Amino acid sequence: MRVKISYGADIDEVPEEVEQLFSYVSEKVKSLKIQTEHIEDAFAGEQMDIAIPLIEKMRRTLASLDQRLSDIDMISVGYLNYKQGEQDVPTGRPLVATTENSSTEDTTHTTGN
Repeated sequence: MRVKISYGADIDEVPEEVEQLFSYVSEKVKSLKIQTEHIEDAFAGEQMDIAIPLIEKMRRTLASLDQRLSDIDMISVGYLNYKQGEQDVPTGRPLVATTENSSTEDTTHTTGN
């Protein structure tokens, strides 16, 4: 079962957090290389009964990678949107809720018109 985990981090720490999340992807890619070699060996030895569970394991690994990459993508896009919004809004309230302002507060930006 897949669950969503959330925690707070200083905005300046987001790139480092994303890098740490990506290290999981890197390790799984290395694992895929090994899985590929085992599957190739099984096929070369005409051992389909060994190859099939290895392929199933590889598919689960690929699904896990896809989910993690999706998480990294969403976090990265949100971070870049925040940074861009920070540049576009020189004054006023923040466009996203921060730990300094409650999530129940209105976080919309007003221009004073």
